[in-house]
Amino acid sequence: MDGHYEFLVMPFGLTNAPSTFQAIVNDLLRSYLRIFFIFYDILVYIPRLQDHLTRLDLILELLEKHKLFKCSFATTQVSYLGHLISSIGMAPNLEKIQAITS
Repeated sequence: MDGHYEFLVMPFGLTNAPSTFQAIVNDLLRSYLRIFFIFYDILVYIPRLQDHLTRLDLILELLEKHKLFKCSFATTQVSYLGHLISSIGMAPNLEKIQAITS
């Protein structure tokens, strides 16, 4: 599964951004690719929980070191694509609505 993949929407708004991002992540994490890691989204797989957590920590540290890191864990609410998602459900993000109406 090594190679370039194509997004349907440009994530960074730049020409060739998807293939460039794919190449950067593949190069950065090449030594772990297909051993316990697959990049499309980012999938880390290991049968034992403790090993999984150790390797997940390794991947997240590498992504953070190279400023390719944006994620949240154990939150009650997340803002995603103009919506707020929580255990209650999904609702429009009022900050985004305010920005549009202003």
